[in-house]
Amino acid sequence: MVQSHSYIAALDVGTTTIRCIILDSSAQTVGSSRSAIKLIYPKPGFVEINPNQLWEQILEVVKNAISDANLSIESIKCLGISTQRATFLTWSRDTGEPFHNFITWKDIRAKKLCKDLNASPTVKLFRYAAYSLYLVTRSDRFLTGSRLKLASNHVTGRLLWTLQNIPELKSAISQNNVMFGTIDTWLLYKLTKGNLHVTDISNASATGFFDPFVFEWGSWAKVVLGIPESILPQVVPNDFDFGETAQEIFGTSLPIRCVMADQSSSMFASCCFNVDDIKVTLGTGAFLDVNTATKIHTSITGIYPLIGWKISDNTVNIGEVACNDCGSFVQWLLSIGLISNPSEIYEMVTSVEDSDGVCFIPAFSGFGPPINDELAGSGFIGIKPTTTNKHLVRSVLEGIVYRVVLAYQTLKRERNREYSKIIVDGGVAKNDFVCQTLADLTGIIVERLDSTEMSVLGVGFLAGIKTGIWDGKADLNKLNKTEKSFKPKIHSEMCMNQFSKWSNAIKRFTSWYAED
Repeated sequence: MVQSHSYIAALDVGTTTIRCIILDSSAQTVGSSRSAIKLIYPKPGFVEINPNQLWEQILEVVKNAISDANLSIESIKCLGISTQRATFLTWSRDTGEPFHNFITWKDIRAKKLCKDLNASPTVKLFRYAAYSLYLVTRSDRFLTGSRLKLASNHVTGRLLWTLQNIPELKSAISQNNVMFGTIDTWLLYKLTKGNLHVTDISNASATGFFDPFVFEWGSWAKVVLGIPESILPQVVPNDFDFGETAQEIFGTSLPIRCVMADQSSSMFASCCFNVDDIKVTLGTGAFLDVNTATKIHTSITGIYPLIGWKISDNTVNIGEVACNDCGSFVQWLLSIGLISNPSEIYEMVTSVEDSDGVCFIPAFSGFGPPINDELAGSGFIGIKPTTTNKHLVRSVLEGIVYRVVLAYQTLKRERNREYSKIIVDGGVAKNDFVCQTLADLTGIIVERLDSTEMSVLGVGFLAGIKTGIWDGKADLNKLNKTEKSFKPKIHSEMCMNQFSKWSNAIKRFTSWYAED
């Protein structure tokens, strides 16, 4: 099954945390390190990361993880990389210097631009043409094109914003001196000293302008929106030959055996290999993903079609419903003093019978599917003289779960399948109250694996398969262990009533913010 004395470095560059773990041939973590990413908020709605600071942190985290394992760099057989999606950078082809900070997936500076483009004659004509082709061909590709809609959490609008608002970038474009990339692209460029300008297919599919039907950058990006093709990286499979890190970076060259987007990596680590397998990540954001196998799901409410992974010639598609805020609410509770430590939340929320009728609407970044309202607001409703901080905290956790339940209900309506369980991961999934409430409201088993940090494990597993440490998916199924299962309670009427009240409360908070 395995080779002995083999070690893998798995790196995950998330939204708020950089993590690196060292795995041995039994998939045990023998060393680890992490560092918090500093998000920059230069203006309301702007969310950025300093690329130079991020690079230094990444190097430090990898080195510290190897040191924590008490190993030499020469003992590491290979490196696997997982990254947050839809966070991007542009930089000089000549010097490698960035034109701006990373603009993250949580940034909404392009909200108005997206709205204007969606209403523009050009995009309307594109939709009409695509739908006309669908009527003739009955191709899902053209049906998907007829529903083209730009959104802030995709790269498209934010990239167009930079092309319109950064003079140095506009000038460099005219001189063919610009490279574009999401974090995976930039990191590979840096690790190989500029020898690679590629993006893996799972990250490319999350940009908003990649065509998953033909595995190419979408025609609408180049022709309709005017994104220059010259700046775009080559799209490659997740097990592409990424080469090795430059020797001077770590003191020796590390083979890079795989690169994958974080949610895809989490699906892979969770062994969601079969059609209709469901995984929910409860991290900075909450993401419900379903394996749609070889078929791309065409949605009417906004379930987004993504490439889960492409390994050799095998491509797995996933459908995703994104809830852009989750763990960020826990951080907010910390920042305003309603909690002093995340570990105390479970005891707080279970020490009261309910939330005292209080509802919390979790929409810091608006609402995604099925509501699809970027102007929605967050807030509490139903506060009474009897309401305590425990009720407020409980209502926040309930709001997080209710949002995921909406996503699940959307999936059920669109795919009309029977599901048996949901696998959960991410920091918020460590809370038993969250997992049990999710089981009660969906009516199916919620399964929490031994590790809740699956995005970093996924690339570790794939890197291990690529280097022959493990034979394949069968080995991974043996390595995965369930830490706890949550079965739905038979009597959850109170829970359903509160969910119904919360669903009605959403209407009070939709379109809360006036248009710019």
